[in-house]
Amino acid sequence: MNSAMDKNVRQTRFQIAELQKRIAVLEATREDLERQIRKLNDSVPEDDVEANAQKDGYVAYGSYAKSVIARKDNIRSSLTDIQMQTADLAGDLRIALDALDSFERVKARQMAAKAEKAMQKRA
Repeated sequence: MNSAMDKNVRQTRFQIAELQKRIAVLEATREDLERQIRKLNDSVPEDDVEANAQKDGYVAYGSYAKSVIARKDNIRSSLTDIQMQTADLAGDLRIALDALDSFERVKARQMAAKAEKAMQKRA
């Protein structure tokens, strides 16, 4: 029984570590995408531009702006996906942490019972 529980604890700890790594990767990706949107907003602050729009210092600004706006929309869509994945992983992480807590409480009760038996033998 004890070795089975130890195996479950190890598996749960591994699962927690993996979930934490995946969340960290998603957070880093989110930060990078937000940085990209800020840069694109500096380049093209508008959310809609006519394809034939003109701007001083730019050749074919309208088509460039359209492509930047489309890129920002794609990034925002990716950010939404990342937020959903992060929320799902956070839920899985909470479940795994609760399971680990449960295993550790059971193990603590077992150790307390062993200590109590040892004390009774001495008495």
